Amino acid sequence: MYLKFIKYKKNPKSQLISFKQFWSTLDKKEIALLKKIISIDPKDYGKNYTVFHRISPAPKDLVRLSNQKYYSSQDKKIKKVRTQFLPHQVYIAFKKMRQTMNKEIGTAINVTSGYRSPAYQTIILFIILFENKWNLRKTLRRVTLPGCSEHGYPKRQAIDVAPEKGIKKLEDFAKTKEFKWLQKNAGRFSFKLPFPKGNKFGVMFEPWHWEYAARKK
Repeated sequence: MYLKFIKYKKNPKSQLISFKQFWSTLDKKEIALLKKIISIDPKDYGKNYTVFHRISPAPKDLVRLSNQKYYSSQDKKIKKVRTQFLPHQVYIAFKKMRQTMNKEIGTAINVTSGYRSPAYQTIILFIILFENKWNLRKTLRRVTLPGCSEHGYPKRQAIDVAPEKGIKKLEDFAKTKEFKWLQKNAGRFSFKLPFPKGNKFGVMFEPWHWEYAARKK
């Protein structure tokens, strides 16, 4: 089951998979196990984000980001970012923000994770849960439940970003000039850092994780 899910993770098309498509590839025991996991109450594990819980269908206006590249400081090579998807409005806002950043500080960021369906979120959750030896509390510090992730909620779409010029450890993103620029300027483009250090939701601080919320007209 773990190896099957690893294959799903590597396939860019899996990021858009629906639960109907996903369940059709599993047997009854596998489905029962996953449904039991995703039906837990996150509050029982110190998470305060049940207010976010919603499962929405994939937006019909997704834009494919397939030409992103970054410099790997570890391999000393230019590498491609795997294909990502963003709702059209979010894509336009990100594109403007990226262009402005590049103009003002001479560097830019790429989207390393955009929209992912709740079913795909289930795949990611299981993989990390398995790797954490079924420690659910530890797993939920790193990844949210399906329906709780803003990566699968287009009205408040989450994006994970990384410097185009590369970074050795993503955890060090908070030390970069790209992050400092985002702190000052992301709001101009309707992006914000949803989970700062010590946030009330009990979510781990991820400086690379930003959320889009369109301004009300």
